[in-house]
Amino acid sequence: MFKYISEILGKFSMAQRITALLLLLLTITIITLTPKVIDATTQDCGELTEKVNRQQKEITSLNDDVDTLRFQLRKNSKECTDEIIKREKEIMEEIDRLKNSLRGMSSQNRIESRIYSEDTVVMSQPRIIEDPRPNMMMDGLNKIQRKLQKDIDTRGGK
Repeated sequence: MFKYISEILGKFSMAQRITALLLLLLTITIITLTPKVIDATTQDCGELTEKVNRQQKEITSLNDDVDTLRFQLRKNSKECTDEIIKREKEIMEEIDRLKNSLRGMSSQNRIESRIYSEDTVVMSQPRIIEDPRPNMMMDGLNKIQRKLQKDIDTRGGK
């Protein structure tokens, strides 16, 4: 078999022999270095397992942080809503006081007119004049109170 190879090689020119030798050298180099390059660029199972474990711990920690922040958000939101409801109830109480004081006011005012002449003062018939302002104020207060009550009911204040 080697006898035939040497006959075949004997028929090649010098340039062809050098080219064949360079191809052979390149092939041997590739076959020798490829496993080392692959080992250097890939990670072994232990490194990957460690990396996955680190990432899982980080994910768990971040999930705990998200849960904590979500709890704080709910707590702060509830406190804020409770403060708003408390303030709206105080406003409702003040509106009730204003309405009670308006109910006590008379919406009718008597006006007596006096006519003065040179020697005498003549009293004319007193007139009753209706003042619409208390009724308008009462309507406005009722409207505000309804809106506040609707807002309190919407927010969950009982």
